[in-house]
Amino acid sequence: MNPVPVAVLFAALVLAGVFAYAGLTVKMYPDVSLPMVSVTVTQNGAAPGEMETQITRPVEDAVASLANVKNVYSTVTQGVSSTNIEFELGEDLQKKTDEVQSRIDQARSVLPREIDEPTVARVEFDNLPIMTYAVAAPAMSDVELSWFVDDTLARALQGEKGVAQVARVGGVTREINVILDPDKMNARGLTASQVNNALRAANLDSPGGRVQVGGREQTLRVLGSVNTLALLREFTVPTGAGGYVKLTDIAEVGDGSSEVRGFARLNGRPVVGVMVMKTKDASDVAVEDKVLAKLKEMETAHKGVSFTKIFSAVDETRASFRATQHVLLEGMFLAALVVLFFLRDWRSTAITAFAMPVSLIPTFFFMQMFGFSLNVVTLLALTLVVGILVDDAIVEIENIEKRVSQGMRPFQAAMEGADAIGLAVVATTAAIIVVFTPVSFMKGMAGQFFREFGITVSVAVLFSLVVARLLTPLMAAYLMKPAANPHPRKPFEGFYRNALEWALDHRIIASIAGGVMFVGSLFLATLLPQGFQPAGDPDYVYVNVQGPPGATAADMEEVAARVNQVFQKRPEVIGVFAQMGSTVASAGPGSMSGGGGDLRSGTITVLLNEKRDISGAELRKEMRAELLAIPDARVSFLDSQGSAGLQKILTSDDPDALLAASTELERQMRTLDVIADPRPATPPVGPEVIIRPRADQAARLGVSVDSIAQAARVATVGDIDANVAKLTDGERRLPIRIRLPAEARADIARIKALRLPTASGGMTTLDAVADVEFQAGPARIERLNRKRQQTVQAELNGVEMGVANKAVDELPIMKDLPKGVTPAETGDLEAMQELFASFGLAVFSGVAMIYGVLVLLFRSFFKPIVILSALPLAVGGAFLGLLVFNLSLSIPSLIGFLMLLGLAAKNSILLVEYAIEREREGMGQRESLIEACRERARPIVMTTMAMAAGMLPTAFALEKGAEFRQPMAVAVIGGLITSTLLSLVLVPVVYEFVDDFESWLKPKLARLVTPRQAPPQVAPEDRF
Repeated sequence: MNPVPVAVLFAALVLAGVFAYAGLTVKMYPDVSLPMVSVTVTQNGAAPGEMETQITRPVEDAVASLANVKNVYSTVTQGVSSTNIEFELGEDLQKKTDEVQSRIDQARSVLPREIDEPTVARVEFDNLPIMTYAVAAPAMSDVELSWFVDDTLARALQGEKGVAQVARVGGVTREINVILDPDKMNARGLTASQVNNALRAANLDSPGGRVQVGGREQTLRVLGSVNTLALLREFTVPTGAGGYVKLTDIAEVGDGSSEVRGFARLNGRPVVGVMVMKTKDASDVAVEDKVLAKLKEMETAHKGVSFTKIFSAVDETRASFRATQHVLLEGMFLAALVVLFFLRDWRSTAITAFAMPVSLIPTFFFMQMFGFSLNVVTLLALTLVVGILVDDAIVEIENIEKRVSQGMRPFQAAMEGADAIGLAVVATTAAIIVVFTPVSFMKGMAGQFFREFGITVSVAVLFSLVVARLLTPLMAAYLMKPAANPHPRKPFEGFYRNALEWALDHRIIASIAGGVMFVGSLFLATLLPQGFQPAGDPDYVYVNVQGPPGATAADMEEVAARVNQVFQKRPEVIGVFAQMGSTVASAGPGSMSGGGGDLRSGTITVLLNEKRDISGAELRKEMRAELLAIPDARVSFLDSQGSAGLQKILTSDDPDALLAASTELERQMRTLDVIADPRPATPPVGPEVIIRPRADQAARLGVSVDSIAQAARVATVGDIDANVAKLTDGERRLPIRIRLPAEARADIARIKALRLPTASGGMTTLDAVADVEFQAGPARIERLNRKRQQTVQAELNGVEMGVANKAVDELPIMKDLPKGVTPAETGDLEAMQELFASFGLAVFSGVAMIYGVLVLLFRSFFKPIVILSALPLAVGGAFLGLLVFNLSLSIPSLIGFLMLLGLAAKNSILLVEYAIEREREGMGQRESLIEACRERARPIVMTTMAMAAGMLPTAFALEKGAEFRQPMAVAVIGGLITSTLLSLVLVPVVYEFVDDFESWLKPKLARLVTPRQAPPQVAPEDRF
């Protein structure tokens, strides 16, 4: 045995792992490619119903025929149509983005001319904001503060490495406001459209070609744009027949801001929010550190400007990272204590404990090679393997220590002990690796998350095998001391020996008992709720606010103030951040998804004290009644991901039948106690002002529908950005927005009196060619796969999503939906069903691969069945542990079950491998089993206790950030306990059954097999 190459190998691996660890990025989630492309179309002032017909449906029709489209989601609000096209996983997102852009370009001819150009963009999972801050500056106006955020702050932050984008929440945009006087306009015979067109035609810079002056070529430019407000006020507008009028004679021209379509408030005070998005490859922690340092610089450089943290996803990332570090150290310490308790030798304990970091650290090197990061998935994998890493070393050192205690020299004991246990160690490691390898190839979104998980676990366990086979025997040979008082093995007697022999003598009874336990454990599974992932307890609570139809900015301000007052009374609350005109949807405060810029939708983020006495769930339960009592608004809680706890989606081509079905579903959901506050996701219908042209009068006067729409749009909200004139102010191009004064827009008589040009060059009024009336219309329209969608949302009332969903599915309306109305499952429900299906396939693949590996190692098709018989024994303890801790079947608990497959097989492998070897040496079946249980019981119990001890800190979730991993640890520890206790007795029983069957079957099958060599021929006897 030459120790130098082994020492050099592991020194190099550890050094490589240390350097790689320093270079690994720390993120919340692994790199996930979300195959989704968004198409956004805006048309200033357009009603949702009009946009659905003229824009959304043509866009959906254009993209629906693309290959591998999974779902098409559309949301239509006032002036905004947003369509998201979800593709099957594995598609080239850039290629699909180009295809969508091509289809939209082709469909542009059927879309209205008045829209802004459609925007096609990839939906990047990593483009979600990781931080949101509130910016306050009492000395600045809203316009100045908004420009400070857009220009000064955004430039400073985007200059930092890793910052991809900085976006503003709330605030206003600077515009030049031209407020027309209707009476003066009528006196001059002008319309708002004519003034807007005149400004746009005259106020621009254009190329004029080239000229040759003085023998040299010169560029010719036409500079007609104005760059000061004074020059704009001097602008003259032609009135026809050679007349003109000065702009200030018919309008007030001023430097102002756009209309308020959203705002942000912190504890009731006006602020401007700022969101920070990072690049895909950047570390969350590193980006936050740089942003915080830059914000401190900005506060110092700009007196009077203050920044208040509203939300940071990095807090959870840091907590999870710190919790994992502590769990790894605590787990290693507890596992070492278990070894010391059994072996009672500090040298053996030190050798075993040394194996854990030496197995773990090189894993970081391979994580860096594969492009992985330290995220919630890889940290989960490292937490999971902390107990496994010591298992192989325990088996090796126990086998060596056993020989040393009998008087053998450590060097010889290391050689013989490592050789005797080699096959079992390789088999146990191979079983764990093949269980987790299929996880890396799971389909769906879960597969993208768990690719890094499966590979990380497999690499770490593989390193533990290398350490156990090379380093542990080497250290034992040179560091262990010979036994001072050698002694023979203790006799095998006591309770375990008696229980084992009774079970072997009563095989049928013992097998029935094992079967009853397995059936009972399956019954326990029916008592467990199903969920997608543990909720956790973050230091914030989301509140969704939906205003009534037609609510103004002042109305929403009052609602936000009421919610602020309700929460400010609570001692747990340290801040309330309200954002109206945008909503949170799985991205933290400031996310614009889902809201579509609707003033009547918003989210309030309630910031909680980290050292509070109650959980967020308890706070929601206590405050729900007070929120429901707030008048003129629909106020409800959201979960920690920014969405409703439960969503039931119905779709149909018949809007009336769909609305009736969703209303009845909401009514019946109110009878269930597992959910709270059922409500429709979309706001109720509200009044709209409808202009219906009278075709005969319009045709007689030569007034087109297009001119009516343009006149109404320009007069009320101004033209779209592409059609308005711009004023150049330094680096900025300020829109010159023309519209009527607010009091005129609020008077229906003034709307009817809008002037329209006729074909003869004259003027007429709007009410002369059209009827103006009120009509109810939808405030927001949601569509799924080219059908209308109605969603009923609810909060979970202390249960998991699977329980609530099952209860809703049992309602009469869900069993007898009207014709043409169908349910649809998307989001977390779809992901949960996909997850359970994928894990079922992964479990089947894992068991099949364990069997295949064991057949190759043991050269038998029957003995691996004995090993697999231990797998059902593990599920009972896992289910019981989850019930005791009141946990659900979710992502982490399913991972725990997957781990149990490998760990339960490990115990059986140690027993079966030893029994097979003794039988091959000529020992009888019963004696081989008794001897196997005698020799391998201690290492089995040691590895089980070490594994359980290593995961104990995770099971109790003592630190913040450990909630996600807790169900996994509880399932593993509970399953390990039952699997170990039962397998030590029942696996020998199954072994006898299988071995007897194999002995009976082999001779019968042997007659069907042609021997490799011809049987020897008997020589004839000599006859004399």
